[in-house]
Amino acid sequence: MMIQDYFNSDPLAPYYNLNGLTDVVLTCDIDWAPEYAIADVLELVESYGYKISFFATHKSELLLEQSESFEVGIHPDFTRQKSNYSFEDKIVRLLEIYPDSLGTRSHRNFFGQNISDMAKAAGLKYEASVFLWNESFCKTHIDYNSMVRFSYMWEDGIHLDTNTPREVSTINLNTPGMKILNIHPILIYLNAETDDQRREVTKRYSDLTKAPYNELKQFVNKGYGIKSFYTEILDYLKSQNVQTHLLKDLAGIKLSEIKLQQNVA
Repeated sequence: MMIQDYFNSDPLAPYYNLNGLTDVVLTCDIDWAPEYAIADVLELVESYGYKISFFATHKSELLLEQSESFEVGIHPDFTRQKSNYSFEDKIVRLLEIYPDSLGTRSHRNFFGQNISDMAKAAGLKYEASVFLWNESFCKTHIDYNSMVRFSYMWEDGIHLDTNTPREVSTINLNTPGMKILNIHPILIYLNAETDDQRREVTKRYSDLTKAPYNELKQFVNKGYGIKSFYTEILDYLKSQNVQTHLLKDLAGIKLSEIKLQQNVA
């Protein structure tokens, strides 16, 4: 059997790059970044004609705009112990800001069965909290509660923290599987050489969302950094005529599997 034969019944098989790199999903956890840092990411991605799925920790006026080039999922933080809000409250409060959200990714990937059920009850259709670092073959499945589960295989901060050479060839893009890549606006905006540089800058602010532009721009790395590398990744994708997709659209295709099975039954 050919590898394609194992996925004949999977509606997302055309996005698993089974015949070479053709499809990628770009995502971004905004992690309390100021508005101009989020705009920096969006402008870069849109300059390639690409789409991106944002996961929001807070209200961004930019992300409230309607656009075919991006979607907004929620990015609740369940890791802070001192909080007046329950897990469910955190989901609901973000959905009040972004009522059209269909997906979620938890900050620091803190996700489990209870949170999955809360997300499902709140009307969310998918989640993308599973991080499989540089996994060569990621796929998608429908969970017990009909939530679509996505795994992402690369992100900027981990690439820096692991001291992986900043070469596109170090990312398992040319293997079968769904390729979901993740970035963070503050890292990209600062063009940081290491994630420690980002930490050193952000610890100055009790509320990063309000970091003054004229102040933060002084810390932008003018040399080769993570934004430089991410741009090289986008250049490579463009050179391969890769198509990008929003997670909400892929989730909709995957959920068609359930509807089809129900109709057959």
